Amino acid sequence: MKTIYFTAASLDGYIADPNDSLEWLFKNGPTDISFIDTFVNTVGALAMGTSTYKWMQQHADEWPYKVPCFVFTHQNLKPFPNADIRFVQGDVASHHKEMQKLANGKNIWVVGGGDLAGQFYDHGLLNEMHIQTVAVFLNAGKKLFARQTDTAFKIKEIRQHGDTCVEVIYSVIP
Repeated sequence: MKTIYFTAASLDGYIADPNDSLEWLFKNGPTDISFIDTFVNTVGALAMGTSTYKWMQQHADEWPYKVPCFVFTHQNLKPFPNADIRFVQGDVASHHKEMQKLANGKNIWVVGGGDLAGQFYDHGLLNEMHIQTVAVFLNAGKKLFARQTDTAFKIKEIRQHGDTCVEVIYSVIP
């Protein structure tokens, strides 16, 4: 079981534009996204931030995941019908053990965003990052990894997805 930050980013390191939109990804991202389904099948629980959840509310007719999702927020958000969504507050470490238990041996996916992934990293809970870099510049927006600390990662694997995207899998160096 691993805790993995799996996300797409622009060449200049943004995961969302200044309006918290992911529309840029659908304009220039890979056309074959079957690798996402392969990854999702390894996941037993999700961790998500407020902005990502709100984007899902605006763009998804129904909740696409069948595993428990912990949404880290201080806002009162409306849950999707028939979805196992838990709105939580506080330190990510205080919820990680419950997420591991519910994941039942599968991975925990840190869906977004960069600050939330950084919190898992700060507590030594992040094992890997799977970053799909898409050949586009955003020049502003939400950063891929919102940390100013000395962070180091090791490249574990590189995969190309079409002619506009490369995925790099990084292991966290303890």
